[in-house]
Amino acid sequence: MNITFAYLAAESMAIEILSSVLKQDGHRVSLAFDPGLFDDKQYLDIPFLNKAFSKKADVVDQILKHPPDLLCFSVGTDNYQWACEIARAVKKAINVPIIFGGIHVTAVPDRVIQNAFVDMVCVGEGEQAISELARSMEAGGLDTDILNIWFKTEGGVKKNPVRPLIQDLDSIPYPDKDLFDRHIPIRNGKYMMMTSRGCPYQCTYCYNNVLRRSVYGAEKKYVRQRSVEGVIGELKAMKKEYAFTNVAFMDDCFVTNRRWFREFARRYKEEIDLPYSCMAYTGQIDEEMGMLLKESGCNRMMFGIQTMDRKTREEVLKRSFETDDKIRRAISICDVLSIPYSLDHIFGAPFADPLEHERTAAFYSTTKAIRVCCYALFYYPKTEITEDGIKAGILSRDAVDSIEEGKARLYVYGSSLRDDELKIFKSLRNFYALLPILPSPVLRFMLNTGIYRALRFMPRFFALACEAFVSIKTGHQRGVDYIRYYAQHLKKAFARGELDASGASK
Repeated sequence: MNITFAYLAAESMAIEILSSVLKQDGHRVSLAFDPGLFDDKQYLDIPFLNKAFSKKADVVDQILKHPPDLLCFSVGTDNYQWACEIARAVKKAINVPIIFGGIHVTAVPDRVIQNAFVDMVCVGEGEQAISELARSMEAGGLDTDILNIWFKTEGGVKKNPVRPLIQDLDSIPYPDKDLFDRHIPIRNGKYMMMTSRGCPYQCTYCYNNVLRRSVYGAEKKYVRQRSVEGVIGELKAMKKEYAFTNVAFMDDCFVTNRRWFREFARRYKEEIDLPYSCMAYTGQIDEEMGMLLKESGCNRMMFGIQTMDRKTREEVLKRSFETDDKIRRAISICDVLSIPYSLDHIFGAPFADPLEHERTAAFYSTTKAIRVCCYALFYYPKTEITEDGIKAGILSRDAVDSIEEGKARLYVYGSSLRDDELKIFKSLRNFYALLPILPSPVLRFMLNTGIYRALRFMPRFFALACEAFVSIKTGHQRGVDYIRYYAQHLKKAFARGELDASGASK
């Protein structure tokens, strides 16, 4: 069978794995990719430039030029509307079977399958489901009893139950990086991978909250870990192929299993020996873990602090597993060992005091963080915090419908914020762009005098330029790769004659 995936503006490890599963079964897999320039769902949202550089029509043409036997979309809430637009246009031209999967679909499958252009949806993990689907279609029939997949039939929607989670992660083939290689700086760049699935916690704003509460609540082994041998084996094989220079471990929490990490740290240093980044909870970072991270090559830790207000942290975000003392200890250990780190911060939590952001900023300004990533709370569908948003009067039922349709503004744009908190968000977002550049006394003076509030008038472009400068200066790989991504695709645009010499679109 010929199977096509369509995706927007980023590398998808989920699609890479699904592609490997399908190719292992003998199917041909292709990718229709939209660079999403200037509306990449991460940083840049410049509507007139996005319109000038839009590749939606090209994506549709690419699909129609080589019509697949099955068209697949893996979607989150941020790219759901984009996927709907592409699928709608394709369906008008050819009657290809279309399946939607991904975390947004898993959260609201009833809503997604109502679309006339969607024939099937996949709820939960897709590896076994898509393999069985492709096999049945190739055999000349459609098996509508496949677990995890809902089918439109003459009698209505057939909703098959969700199968148990895959426990043996080593049974999953290595990802098909070739699929994204010409679109994403992988070769001689960053290699993204996961060594586990699941998170031991259920923060109210996270999709794990949905999966644990609504989809896999009965599963006792929600957090699963690949073997060290399997992880090192993939890295060694892929390093030969792609000559990548650093690794980004995208696990929800990379160091949950201490015994596993001790073995991993030793073997990674001996056999891979490349700088890497990872995410962790501060409570898991003590002196031993800090030394293991440092000695094995960790060059960036990512901590989701979100707030230094205890009440918001414990009662609203449900992050009681972290405390002020744990946060300060982890950051101190990173400072002593010179492990670079970034901090995530959320604005707009229900029932929170807007002034807590100033108090949190006072703490951040004493750290050596190379970046503070600011996010306005985005109410992902069916998360527990969405219910709090309704109770707090922040969300209406119409707003929830808009979120579930993927039409709400995203977290990087101040989507959920109002009035004073939106002003604080804009001010502190720009303040944090200066944090790695200015001395601590200057930062504290700006906070103590309230001068920082004037930064909301600073052009966003200047703040992004500061962040780019810091990324290059500190070797912050995610920032560098983001710059490389835009450089690569803008260069292609010049080569195709879409820009003139001044950089203006023709």
